[in-house]
Amino acid sequence: MANDPDTLTGVVLGGAHGIYDVHTDTGILRSTLRGKLKKAFAHAQSAKSIGKVRIRRDKMLTDSSYAQRMERIDKRDTGETPLPTRLSVGDYVKVRRLSDGIGLIEEILPRQSELSRKDTGSTEKKSIQQTMLANLDQVALVFAMAQPEPHFGLLDRYLTICEAAELHPLICLNKADLPHDPAVDEAIALYQRLGYTVVQTSTANGQGVEQLRDLLNEHTTLFTGPSGVGKSSLVNAIEPDMAVKTGLISDVTGKGRHTTTGSRLYPLSGGGWLADSAGIRALTAWNIPQEELASCFVEFRPFLGQCGYVDCIHLDEDECAILDAVAAGAIDEGRYRSYVRIYNGEER
Repeated sequence: MANDPDTLTGVVLGGAHGIYDVHTDTGILRSTLRGKLKKAFAHAQSAKSIGKVRIRRDKMLTDSSYAQRMERIDKRDTGETPLPTRLSVGDYVKVRRLSDGIGLIEEILPRQSELSRKDTGSTEKKSIQQTMLANLDQVALVFAMAQPEPHFGLLDRYLTICEAAELHPLICLNKADLPHDPAVDEAIALYQRLGYTVVQTSTANGQGVEQLRDLLNEHTTLFTGPSGVGKSSLVNAIEPDMAVKTGLISDVTGKGRHTTTGSRLYPLSGGGWLADSAGIRALTAWNIPQEELASCFVEFRPFLGQCGYVDCIHLDEDECAILDAVAAGAIDEGRYRSYVRIYNGEER
């Protein structure tokens, strides 16, 4: 296969109903899956459906497991990863060119990274992973400074998912030209103190657009965030030729309408790739093990392993280093409340 001139390596740009657009060096091929891959995917997806997992208290984070997680954060595993069980945008494939513009996907290459969420069709008893983008290295978390007002608890959920997936998060606060609550500026300062990159943008006056474009170059980035924050308009400002459909804020509810129906990967003129995903009103950190959640809050990390009990879950225990840090002002109370809500499985 390697020497076959009609077999190419490509990346999946998007797809629906079993038909995928695959970008190759010779152009885009509209492709379907080889028969044996369809059967393998069907079997794997059936096996992938899992019930909700309960975590035993004796499996909580210890000094040793925390050190191992920090090692994974500092140095990603470069070994082969399991093959995906569902073809997603961003996956690399081997595709055979059958004719002009037509191809057949013959092999799915190992996935190096992914960002996933609970499938919208999943139930409490049957949770299915939905990959938003594969083989990415950066996530742009887009919120509005006003209209709609930013929900920083939701941003914290996004950040924990990025930390768990070991992906670099980039916080983008759009509509910077609009009047906004002073609490937004306080939140910006907080996230910057935590080490996160925060960009303030406006498509109305161009503020921050060039800075954001530079941060996206040479990366594979997922644009995601709540509906109505201006993601599609921002993508258009960065890459006008993309012509992504733009949505509006509902005058009645103030909530955004969903205008992008699914992720699709676009090449950036400065190098790299960008995926604009469907807006999400609520995101549950459903696949983060409870024992690893605390380490997904960057400001918690210096205090982990210092609690009086190795099975401390940092909720209401005595001798808890995290609770002491909150009381002393070393950990922001709002961020701690986000941890509690996520740990308890609350949606918002």
